[in-house]
Amino acid sequence: MNVNVIMQREHPSLRKKILIWLMPLMLLLILVDSTLLNRLAIGALEKELDADLYGSTKEIADYLNRTDLNSKDFEMLENFSRILLKDEVDTVIYSVSNAQGQLLNGNPQLSQVSPSNVARLNPEFFLTEINQTQYRVARSSFWVRGRATSHQITVQVAATLNRRNALAGKILIGVVLPQLLLVLLTYFIILIGVKKGLAPLNSLQNEVLARSEQNLSPIDLPNIPKEVALVAKSINQLMLQLQNSISAQNNFIANAAHQLRTPLAGAQAQLELAEIESDPEVLQSIFVKVRQSLDRLLHTINQLLILARSQPEALPMIKMELIDLNLISKEVVLLMLPTAIQKQIDLGFEQSELPVVIKGNEERLREMLYNLLDNAIRYTQEGGRVTMATNVSAEGVALIVEDNGPGVPVAERDKIFDRFHRVVGSEQEGSGLGLAIVQEIAKLHGANISLAEAIPDGGLKITVLFNKPESN
Repeated sequence: MNVNVIMQREHPSLRKKILIWLMPLMLLLILVDSTLLNRLAIGALEKELDADLYGSTKEIADYLNRTDLNSKDFEMLENFSRILLKDEVDTVIYSVSNAQGQLLNGNPQLSQVSPSNVARLNPEFFLTEINQTQYRVARSSFWVRGRATSHQITVQVAATLNRRNALAGKILIGVVLPQLLLVLLTYFIILIGVKKGLAPLNSLQNEVLARSEQNLSPIDLPNIPKEVALVAKSINQLMLQLQNSISAQNNFIANAAHQLRTPLAGAQAQLELAEIESDPEVLQSIFVKVRQSLDRLLHTINQLLILARSQPEALPMIKMELIDLNLISKEVVLLMLPTAIQKQIDLGFEQSELPVVIKGNEERLREMLYNLLDNAIRYTQEGGRVTMATNVSAEGVALIVEDNGPGVPVAERDKIFDRFHRVVGSEQEGSGLGLAIVQEIAKLHGANISLAEAIPDGGLKITVLFNKPESN
């Protein structure tokens, strides 16, 4: 049910994410670019039109050169200006003033305007309003040489902004339209590029979908980008772990089936003998063996259940709390004492003088302690010695189980925690799951297990090292 929900849940498209991330940046870039281009073009246009206005002032000054600036000369200037300043788009006016600012000729309203906030340069360009109409004014001073003397005059030529506004609109369209086409073209280029770039992911998806629990072969995609190769490598590692896990589970099931089949087969064989046997003493012996087989079967089943409940997947369901390891160790030692006495084994417990508190699950810790002692007692000869101890050091909290039994060869020490493994040459019966349970419970508690030879009597020393609680 949960798998179907996960499969049906919609996830954002990587292609959509890339486009959402890139396109606003592209639009911002286009906006900045268009603004700069438009300003550069408008600036160039303004310079050209201002140069035309200045040219008109210069032509008027050239016309008045070598005149006496009398009325007859200005009448001729008015006729000349009609031709010089004729414009089909803009209204163009002029004014000529002397050095004292008196109007000599032209538009009186224009002669009265002066630039504001404009540096006194020659020529000067500025905007002004005459009769509620905006004008661009070019103003310049000239010396004209008359027949008798020279005069300084100020010439102003002003034009309305119709031509400027029209050309500015055309420039804006000429800048923005190609940029919009560029945005559209860029969008399709990015779309194609993203599609090509994500193609290896589609191939990877197809390869993953082609896999199943029967086919966990590695994914091999030639000529894929490094980023996709890293994902493929991670998937291959996951499938290898899954393959190993499935193989381990299959082996576990096969071994468990064998371990369960043996006592059942033994009990069945004994019961078949009991059916044809009439001697009470023999029947009593047969029933004892049947009971032993069933006890062994029950023990194996219990061990399998404990092992299943101690897998890493069970961690979220396990309640962890602060536990006094001295207390539960002493209780388990007392519980195992009759078994040790039955085998004439000296079972002892050495308690740490310091408080031994760890964070863990009491039920599973008891199972771990029980299996450690059961394993030590089972493989220690009669009259031997088994000691459980607790210790606190800078490294952490240690639980130690030490015996003077036959020990474990160094070559086999890595295998004794495998499920259903028994030490070669051992005649002891058991499920082969005790130390496997110990290892799984230790993993659940983040503890490390180490093996060493017991000194000075030989045997085996198993140390389980727990981390100290953070509260300490």
